[in-house]
Amino acid sequence: MDQPGITCISRRSFIAGSALAFASLGFGLYGCAEPADNGAAHVNRGKAAKRADQYFENGTIATVNDQDDIVEALVVKDGRIVFAGSAADGQAYKDVAGSVVDLQGSFVLPGLIEGHIHSGSPDFFDFSLVGLSTAEEELAAIKEYVDAHPKRDTYLGYGYMASLYPGEELEKGPKKERLDQISPDKPLLVYSFDGHGAWLNSKAFAYLGITPDTPSTPGGAIYKDADGGLWGTLADSAMSLTSKYPVNQENVADGLAAFLQGLNALGYTSLFTPPGNGFFPVPYEGYQALADRDELTMRVRGAGIVTSWQTDEDLAKLEELKKKYDGDALKVIAGKIFVDGVMDNESALLSEPYTDDPSSYGETGWEQDALNQAVAAINRTGMLAHIHAIGDEAVTMGLDAIEYAEQNVPDDDERNAITHLQLVKEGDVPRFAELEVTAVADPYWHFKEPQYWESKESPALGERAEKMYPMKSFADAGATLVSASDFPVTSNPNPFYAMQFGVTRNLVDDEPYGVPNITDMDDPAYLLWPEERVDIKRMIRSFTADAAWALGLEGETGTLEPGKSADFIVVDQNVLDADPLAIKDTKVLATYLRGEKIFDAAQATDPKE
Repeated sequence: MDQPGITCISRRSFIAGSALAFASLGFGLYGCAEPADNGAAHVNRGKAAKRADQYFENGTIATVNDQDDIVEALVVKDGRIVFAGSAADGQAYKDVAGSVVDLQGSFVLPGLIEGHIHSGSPDFFDFSLVGLSTAEEELAAIKEYVDAHPKRDTYLGYGYMASLYPGEELEKGPKKERLDQISPDKPLLVYSFDGHGAWLNSKAFAYLGITPDTPSTPGGAIYKDADGGLWGTLADSAMSLTSKYPVNQENVADGLAAFLQGLNALGYTSLFTPPGNGFFPVPYEGYQALADRDELTMRVRGAGIVTSWQTDEDLAKLEELKKKYDGDALKVIAGKIFVDGVMDNESALLSEPYTDDPSSYGETGWEQDALNQAVAAINRTGMLAHIHAIGDEAVTMGLDAIEYAEQNVPDDDERNAITHLQLVKEGDVPRFAELEVTAVADPYWHFKEPQYWESKESPALGERAEKMYPMKSFADAGATLVSASDFPVTSNPNPFYAMQFGVTRNLVDDEPYGVPNITDMDDPAYLLWPEERVDIKRMIRSFTADAAWALGLEGETGTLEPGKSADFIVVDQNVLDADPLAIKDTKVLATYLRGEKIFDAAQATDPKE
């Protein structure tokens, strides 16, 4: 059955709220103790007395080890797994365990790892436009907030969608005059739902010192009207010009705590969080405050940004971040690079021109040599490069840069990654395995989204729109495949939604679109490239073992094996055997991090109560 309060996955929906709101969505290397035979660690009764805190039994436990062993019992001591095997072999532990937990037939998986998520505190924004389906609704919502808060000096919102606006606004985004009518005397700025656009009124432009003569940053755009005046929007890297706009940073740590608890309720125990494009900075100080208070309920791995126009400065800042945040709970491990933009404003870099604009191939702020040097420099610091690439030409540039680094950085073993991968040249797919590049996919987008596919992707790409988002091809080629939500671009980072998208390549939830829900995974209405379906085992690995390897955490988490941290989740159905159209209905009953229960569905309350 459906989890209560689940909000659909739409690329323009934004979930901002407490841990309970998320819950309502449905939302160092240690030496290993005796390696298991067939997943079991064999011990004698004398040792067991010293090593058993918790004994978990009467469930189906998926270890996700190399053999994909299913075991009957799990033993935890001092926050680490000391046994995973049969009930018979585990009896010695059970006899002396501090507590015995009856799983009551539930299914157990390793704690899930989010491969690319932006740290979202609701305190960052004054209002959200998510879930609104017309330009009129968006404008009305903005006006309602502004009218209700006359004492504010500035206004900051999130979630506009350019495709809701007519004519040239579809391409450039809505005009500043629309916001001027709402707030003529105070700065008003609204970020787009995908994080690649900013919409400003005249006062916001003035506040930031942006004029028609202000030069854009490489790979960005300050849109102009026919007379050379400011249109009202900034795109991609030009959004960095808004970095000085006031953002509410009060109580960020508490906001992050709620954000992480919501992710715990969805089964996550680790995450990778890179900075966004011009906004959504990673709130490291907030994370550190939680770590200092021993309240960080997530293993956090982060990144700093490296741009083409201030590469040396960005690299210096990156090394500072690496030195400052280098703990087990919180660690900066990567440099984030945007090679191109997005399909929404046709700034994704393509090898062939856009179908609806044959003069345009998209945009990049990088020359290939500069990109090569940047990736190599990141790897020399001991960090991986995490590359944003939507278009197929951007993917090629990223792979070429990584290949350069492999050839020119001595002892380079960094696990570089390319994320999003909307279009990929067939010849580039095997290069991911050859260069050991992690393919970070967003399965939540792997279907023909009603309205969006027809209005944007199909017109922009033509026949290429039928061949978006390869996934099985990466797996078949031997690449490490990691799943990610890119939240808040994806509204609901529920991993079981992603697993269903990966398995079916079809519609998961009809509610936001007003269309009939599918009852057959082969229903052609929203089916996208079914040959790229991935089996459920590989989807699970993309959230566990493979994701752990990609982040350098394979010795610590990702599988349920002796010696590793006791990070695992208990869910209400065996996902391996579930109907493909019912995977999304999987409910997390409990989440454990280092052996401690950090989420318990039985104690969660409805945020409406």
